[in-house]
Amino acid sequence: MTRPVLGYWEVRGLAEPIRYLLHYKKVDFEDKRYPRNVLGFEDWQKDKFSLGLDFPNLPYYIDGDTKITQSVAILRFLAYRHGLIAKTKEQHRRTIVAEQQCIEFRRCLFLKSFDESGKEGFLTSVQPKFQQWEKFLGDRKFIAGDDITYVDFMVYEALEFYRLYHETILDDYPILEAYFSRIKNLPELQEYMNSPVRQEVANFRPRR
Repeated sequence: MTRPVLGYWEVRGLAEPIRYLLHYKKVDFEDKRYPRNVLGFEDWQKDKFSLGLDFPNLPYYIDGDTKITQSVAILRFLAYRHGLIAKTKEQHRRTIVAEQQCIEFRRCLFLKSFDESGKEGFLTSVQPKFQQWEKFLGDRKFIAGDDITYVDFMVYEALEFYRLYHETILDDYPILEAYFSRIKNLPELQEYMNSPVRQEVANFRPRR
């Protein structure tokens, strides 16, 4: 039986939350990583229009006749398949709000951290967002409540990038810090978290 394939560049990027979900559910899949060099680009160009994708792009996920692009679409599809979705209307509200907020939260780091105000100005400007996340989580274990959903992997990765940008950024937010540690230490993720392939791409630092 052919294994599912997750294709993306040889970085964490948009595919990392998908990798977390797949490893969390112990899915046996091929983690196809295109090197970020001329050869990798050429390999992707060869594959791009030969895989049968409706909208050729990275990341892509192929499982038999199922072929999907767009990172959030892949996450949602896999979440439904593996039972990592909200179970009530209120949980659904929370996950879809958090999903979109997380996209904005992460984009904020990549855009505003490079502006003229520099790192100090950016860290000051982003504090209200951390306060909002702290309040949103409250006393819940995960975004939806007691059960983990796909959006938790998105939020975790966004927080990880902020910590790579400024190591102590969660120090003033105990709820977020505990949440971050809770996901990082999930038993199902430890093999991947400590694997050489992840360590190789874990040294990302946004430019300052």
